[in-house]
Amino acid sequence: MKLFGVIILILIFSILFMTIISYFRSYEIEERIINIKEGSNAQQIANILHNNGIIQSRFLFNVYVRLHKIDKHLSYGKYLFRGNLNLKEVSEILTSAKIVLRPVTIPEGLSLRKTCRILANSGFGSYKNFLNVCKDSVFASRLVGFPVRSLEGFLFPETYQIADEASVEYIINVIVSEYFRQTADLDYSTAPLDMYSSLILASIIERESNYLKEMPMVAGVYLNRLEDNHKLQADPTVAYILDEQGKRRKKIYYNDLKIDSPYNTYKYTGLPPTPICSPGKAAIKSAIMPQQTDNYFFFASSGGRHEFSRTYREHLRKQNELKKQNASR
Repeated sequence: MKLFGVIILILIFSILFMTIISYFRSYEIEERIINIKEGSNAQQIANILHNNGIIQSRFLFNVYVRLHKIDKHLSYGKYLFRGNLNLKEVSEILTSAKIVLRPVTIPEGLSLRKTCRILANSGFGSYKNFLNVCKDSVFASRLVGFPVRSLEGFLFPETYQIADEASVEYIINVIVSEYFRQTADLDYSTAPLDMYSSLILASIIERESNYLKEMPMVAGVYLNRLEDNHKLQADPTVAYILDEQGKRRKKIYYNDLKIDSPYNTYKYTGLPPTPICSPGKAAIKSAIMPQQTDNYFFFASSGGRHEFSRTYREHLRKQNELKKQNASR
């Protein structure tokens, strides 16, 4: 019986020792913003923190906040957690000033560079840091779940609420996560192209057309060209090359079409190696569900809308007719 009593005491002291260690131990926390709803009590807050990996033990958290008489001072709001934190530091965050979120809007059709510029100009970090993170192929591949060169195409256009204290990596993670959230309902099983190729095509469609109703037809034309191994001859891909070279102009000249780049769809067949911008959902849906058409050509007419044609002869005829109309005005 004495031996049994000793064993019980050893177990009790072991549990107590491990509890004390856990009480003061710090844990590495992945950066995240947690929203505590108004009226949440200490137990509910403990559940939220535990479910989000902020604390390891709900019981110890409740013990800590009650022993230190701060369980009644845990307030609602948004809080930022990151780094190595113990129970004391987690509790201090919950009783300190809440973070302030500021809105930033990323429009449809912006390249990675232009998106990084918006984020930098909004005061959330340096342009160089945003660009380096987005072009880190290891980081990018981890976020999207398959090998990619960069996050070009995945910075989903939306209005985001961002904390000044958030890191560049966290901000980009939030934006890329929004892409996957927004496209989770899309079915690629019957799409003409795989997911990444559809995104590349959607980025060209986004830059080519300003009218949502035209996008499925534009997609149909490009897919006809891809199927017949015909060059896409998409001006936006050449504009992307120029932008990457630091040349920003609205007009594309004949000599620009001769640039030797895998993005030059006047020189090379097939899709460019990556998207050329981050398209909106309408463009992505158009790439997945294109309009079936016999058209192989189109050009921008007055007002920015496009004229579509089945043959090159018809294409030239319509262009000449438009020139005559403009000349007579």
